[in-house]
Amino acid sequence: MRKRDGFEAEKILVLPGPLLRECAENPLTNKLYATDIGFFPHAKYHYRERSEGTDSYILIFCVHGEGWAKAGEDDAKRIGKYDMLVLPPRMAHAYGASDDDPWSIYWVHVRGELAPHYFRLFPLSEYRVQIAASDALRLTELFERSYALLAERSYSLPHRIQANLLLQQMLGIVAMQSIDAREQALGDYVERAIHLMRERLTGNLTIGQLAEAVNLSRSHFLAVFKRMTGISPMRYFHQLKIQQACTYLDLTDWPVKKIAGKLGYRDALYFSRVFKKEMGCSPSHYRERQKG
Repeated sequence: MRKRDGFEAEKILVLPGPLLRECAENPLTNKLYATDIGFFPHAKYHYRERSEGTDSYILIFCVHGEGWAKAGEDDAKRIGKYDMLVLPPRMAHAYGASDDDPWSIYWVHVRGELAPHYFRLFPLSEYRVQIAASDALRLTELFERSYALLAERSYSLPHRIQANLLLQQMLGIVAMQSIDAREQALGDYVERAIHLMRERLTGNLTIGQLAEAVNLSRSHFLAVFKRMTGISPMRYFHQLKIQQACTYLDLTDWPVKKIAGKLGYRDALYFSRVFKKEMGCSPSHYRERQKG
């Protein structure tokens, strides 16, 4: 049995065509915006099938019960509590609620120039992201607030802007989830290395010392650190030192040579070159800028 009518206490909002065109054309909203958003509680017999997909990304967040989903040529997968189903545009798909324990779901359809960039960050496993229980409440609150803003005054540009900002927060939370224990372990290696860097800002570290501290080979450590941060460990270490240098420049009257020494740079000229590379100006010019 498949239900085509609504569900008791459901929430559903579909922005009309003129508003969607305005969202797509206005520079304040065209980067990322919701086209449809809603909540289906205990959605028994819920079912959707789209042989050609949609023009939007679809997110379905299961907060209770379970369902199933099929994307492309893949077999149907179970969607359980705190699973986020993510379907890209123009992909054939079908999904529905379990007969025995029907799901309750928040859902949103998303478009905009930034949408593919956000979705590439998601740690997807078979079109699903497992949301940590600690983040689930935050996600539901963001869904509720976004829906309320659009339902109250979707014709109001400030309301749509605020709803879109909340949508970006949602996508950020999804992007921060871990795909599996191995990925989490890699992140732990990096966090331990960065912790050591912060402890040693006044001195120096080598790749070998950092690798040994996290019990990885030098080559493996370099690969893991670059994968997780996008830059080399030494570049990251220098960036931390330069951040601290900025604090000294802002809050003390120490000469540049003293600050360089405080951060383990024996050569003040080398320190100034590193500072300029990271900050785009010399330490003295940075100090002269008005801030705050």
